[in-house]
Amino acid sequence: MRSQKITLYLAGGLPRGARSASIDQWSGKVVAGPRNESEQVIDLFEKSGGGSCVYFLIGRSEEGGLPHSYVGESDQIAERIKQHDRKKEWWEDIVVFFAPDRSLTTVGTKYLEAICIERLQTTGRCILENSANPSKRPIPHEDVDGLEYFFDNIVTLLPLLGYDIFVGPSKDGSAKKEQELFLSRKGINAKAVLREDGQLKVFKGSTAVLGETPSFSEHPYKRLRDDLIKIGKLIQEGEVLVFEDDYTFGSPSAAAAIILGNSANGKIEWKDKEGETLKDLLNK
Repeated sequence: MRSQKITLYLAGGLPRGARSASIDQWSGKVVAGPRNESEQVIDLFEKSGGGSCVYFLIGRSEEGGLPHSYVGESDQIAERIKQHDRKKEWWEDIVVFFAPDRSLTTVGTKYLEAICIERLQTTGRCILENSANPSKRPIPHEDVDGLEYFFDNIVTLLPLLGYDIFVGPSKDGSAKKEQELFLSRKGINAKAVLREDGQLKVFKGSTAVLGETPSFSEHPYKRLRDDLIKIGKLIQEGEVLVFEDDYTFGSPSAAAAIILGNSANGKIEWKDKEGETLKDLLNK
């Protein structure tokens, strides 16, 4: 990935308050803020040019589980937020992506809405509150690359704003530089790679223990494990749980705890094919 210059503006001087962000040489922009500052977020949006947009409602988990998210698109975002404020109680933050020069059309936002929902379902980093999956409408082939670039910047900016619901690409898009690791214990076998950003991607088909230790009921990752089962990322097959898709965890320890059903030090549990621990590999 190439280097990028990102500008972050805090409208009220607070890191979690109404704020906007932009990437140098990109026509798009994002405004975000907590629910109680929705008016300030809309004010930032309108002063920047407004127009058609794709937006996210996000509700944080208080128990270590997955955040809840809703994806929508609109060309009347102020009215749409008022509707959500009346009908949805769970959301706490609003994030709005748009193009101040009005280059993002309604057709484009509908495409972005569809691929955001599709890819959030794949990553499994949130519980989607959308009741339907919108289909991608036909758009000119020459517009697809531009919209995919817009999506890439959504993925880049969301975690910087505090919403880590997508998984970004690896550096240079190559897995060859990523450390391949294994976890084999308690009759389970898992394979993963340590990404250059420190996250750990566990591969589809890896197994996890079905049961949990009694102490795990109070563990910070207990809720996350339950959520992964709930959304179908972990499926019971016989006496084990199986990863139905690749899944990227925030750290090696998070992955190890979920797989083993108890507190675990990922730097010790994960090893390379020669049996050397991740801790020793990192020390080198």
